[in-house]
Amino acid sequence: MGTSFVPLRSMTTATPLLALVAAVSLAGAHPVRESAPPAKSLLQGLEMFQADVGDSPIEFSIGSMGISKVRGAFTDFSEALTLDPSDLTRSSVSVVIHTNSLSTFNEHRDRDLKSADWFDVEKYPTALFSSREIVRQGDGYLMRGSLTLHGVTHDVEIPFTFNGWLRNVYGSDWAGFEGHTVLNRKDYGIVGPARSNVLLELGKASVADEVDLRLAVEASHPLPRDTLRDRTADSLWREVLARGVAPVVKDFRAQWSAPANPTPVSELRLAIVGYQLADRGRPLDGLEIFRLESEAFPRSPTGPTGMAYAFAVLGDREEARASAQRAIAVSPVATRAMEILRRVQATDVN
Repeated sequence: MGTSFVPLRSMTTATPLLALVAAVSLAGAHPVRESAPPAKSLLQGLEMFQADVGDSPIEFSIGSMGISKVRGAFTDFSEALTLDPSDLTRSSVSVVIHTNSLSTFNEHRDRDLKSADWFDVEKYPTALFSSREIVRQGDGYLMRGSLTLHGVTHDVEIPFTFNGWLRNVYGSDWAGFEGHTVLNRKDYGIVGPARSNVLLELGKASVADEVDLRLAVEASHPLPRDTLRDRTADSLWREVLARGVAPVVKDFRAQWSAPANPTPVSELRLAIVGYQLADRGRPLDGLEIFRLESEAFPRSPTGPTGMAYAFAVLGDREEARASAQRAIAVSPVATRAMEILRRVQATDVN
């Protein structure tokens, strides 16, 4: 190929007219042919968001000896949200928490909490929350769902507030939420040694039963809605616009088919272009990019998750289900695939 693949960089928004002008200028005699999303889309009116782990803490606090509280957080988790911007009650959330990421800022205590006496993180490496419904409650919302922790599943309710939408300087859409709930650790079989449950002088146990759980979610739609910037670094996107998906995919395969050849573009960049195409009314083209990604990175769930998304946009329930299940088989913590599977399995998503 005449143009080498290099990483994509910044993104921004544009008006539809400017987006078309930019596309034509990049594509020369091959302007982008946009079309409306398929009428049968299984995700009609819904958008996929991913929580920013660094800015979306899962924090907890628990009483200590009746005189203070120990505070901590889980620092490694995956959280996918399916949001309806016009009606949040149609939204849903899937969260997988890696329990070994528990931190109370005390190394000795953390080792104790991760042991078989408490969380037993070797036996139960993940916790899973899956929302069931969201309803309006006063000025905020109430989310009901199931939490599986320490091998035990219970229904929980999480009141939360919606902090608003914004579009950042790169053109990506963001949403913010805050929630709070109280759990009883013993309901999940997290009992601890006997010494932690004896009553002390103030009539309180050494370790309280109730745990305050606080959530702050900062989530983003992975792509700007309009177009990528016209930068030399956006070579993969430029090639797709200029030549079409089929020849680009063909050349890509030719480049990395030899064992000695490295993959000419990162998995993230393939995913960006695949979702961009699917979101701009070209799900069949997006599907080809996701297929290519699945071939190039067979041990990753990202490619089959993208395929599930494209099939869902196309209204193909069976293929969307199969692709999402394949992604989860590759990685049981693929929360985006969980959200897509939830939607395509529903009898009515409207």
